[in-house]
Amino acid sequence: MKRLFASCLLLLALITGQPALAADPAFRHLWGGFSTSLQLRSAQQRHNTATAARDLDQIIIAPGETFSFNELVGARDPGKGYRAAPIITASGLLQDIPGGGICQLASTIYNAGLLAGMQVVERHPHSRTVGHVPPGRDATIASWRKDLKLKNRFPYPLQLRIALNQNRLTTSLYGPVEKPFTAELKVSRTGLVPDTVVVGGAAHAPQQQGASGFTTETWRIITENGQLQDELISRDSYPAPSRVVAGTSP
Repeated sequence: MKRLFASCLLLLALITGQPALAADPAFRHLWGGFSTSLQLRSAQQRHNTATAARDLDQIIIAPGETFSFNELVGARDPGKGYRAAPIITASGLLQDIPGGGICQLASTIYNAGLLAGMQVVERHPHSRTVGHVPPGRDATIASWRKDLKLKNRFPYPLQLRIALNQNRLTTSLYGPVEKPFTAELKVSRTGLVPDTVVVGGAAHAPQQQGASGFTTETWRIITENGQLQDELISRDSYPAPSRVVAGTSP
């Protein structure tokens, strides 16, 4: 009944534009939170995000337990209410599939988990950069092939809460005690220049402006009892989309 009530709150929040964050008195200390913009997302992507969020909001991650996005959300198919919406394929193209758009939810949870000090068990970057999080801090999912898994390595349970309205998606992790450390994320980026592809010189030949890509290193800096600990979270590569021009190949 509690999960059904939470699901109704999330869907109502998406319609009315009001946050759906319900406080649990047992978990009143914020360990990590992150927010991303929904302003450029389609109605289908927002709907899919709300559909996935109803399976995740208010779950409790026990000490030593691993959170798995795919295990909790399950298959993203029309029978569960998911709508076709764009995803980024491995080749960097957009393709409409049921459940498209919920990678933003995974990325937002990933960042909250990093700030909460959770251990990254499994995480995959997108094939190209995305607009809602910086390069190096995204997390893509794909049915059962790519998952987001975060382990609670602390002796306290953590509760995941999700607030969703027309403009913002916010995920937060709360604990029963104050977080005994601070966490900061730093990302270094190196630009990748796009390749140039020359196609036939006809006026109607397809052309593409191209864009920059990046390689990144993402670090987490934990400060506890005056001690600093640097942790390399990931090294990622986001290829640069090629620049396509009309002309004659050498």
